[in-house]
Amino acid sequence: MTLNPLRIDDFRHRLKWHEVEASNRLIDLITACCVEEDLGNTKEKPWRSDITSSACNLNGKGNAVLTAREHMVFCGTHIPNIILHAFGCTEVVYSAFKKDGDFCSNGDKLGEMKGSVAQILAAERTMLNFMQRLSGVATKASDFVTVLSHRKVELLDTRKTTPGLRIFEKYASGVGGSYNHRMGLYDRILIKDNHLASAGIKNNESLTTFLLQVREKSRGTLIEVEIDSLSQLLPAIEGQVDAILLDNFSPEDVAQAVNLNENRVILEASGGINEANLALYSESKPHFISTGAPVHQARWVDIGLDWVD
Repeated sequence: MTLNPLRIDDFRHRLKWHEVEASNRLIDLITACCVEEDLGNTKEKPWRSDITSSACNLNGKGNAVLTAREHMVFCGTHIPNIILHAFGCTEVVYSAFKKDGDFCSNGDKLGEMKGSVAQILAAERTMLNFMQRLSGVATKASDFVTVLSHRKVELLDTRKTTPGLRIFEKYASGVGGSYNHRMGLYDRILIKDNHLASAGIKNNESLTTFLLQVREKSRGTLIEVEIDSLSQLLPAIEGQVDAILLDNFSPEDVAQAVNLNENRVILEASGGINEANLALYSESKPHFISTGAPVHQARWVDIGLDWVD
């Protein structure tokens, strides 16, 4: 029986919603930007700055339903309440009908809002923007995971995210079945080619020595190194890293690296991997394939807000 590399479970992390909520300062900053871009620099009851609803004298109450208008993996159960709070919409109650990760079809009702018509209209666009974007990421990630599951290769996301929205987009990729790679530069050591170049690493011997020094200095911390040729694989393994990122390797070279590795360290294939070549790379059977495509190539899915008579 072949054992997995020791720290492989550290790569199998998906953000839970309570972890997203714990980043409340970041969420407050993001939603404050959303309020200002739609309603201007206003402090109290921002929704009152919607001059269209004010001109139309929309002071009554109503019901509105959020509806899926195509097949999707839904992500956004908690978004309406975050946006309603940020926009000061205290007279609206949101009820969720679907949870994050649910597969939805055209016509499925995702949730319902009841209360002030003016407040619902003020928050509508921002709410839908988030839900359409995050559901699109979750849907695309699910498509990738489906392809990889046939070869029991697992998917990792990357830091190639929309500036400021990383925590939401990584949460969405996890909802779609991906695992989350490091959140930022603070939670995992990933030594890339520019780090090696800056440190003056020019040959395999110096690579091993350098990695051993990093290991000695960072006991207990997960260490991954990026390599760009097969010749660096064994020196990197000798450097006692936990994981090796195979950067821009061909599928054939990934397969060769897998054989040479003999399951000693975690292997992650990355670089130029997309829907067109995903299945081919999965045949090489690295432990993980990482790609930013489920985020930066995701299409916004169609979610609508419809009034209920």
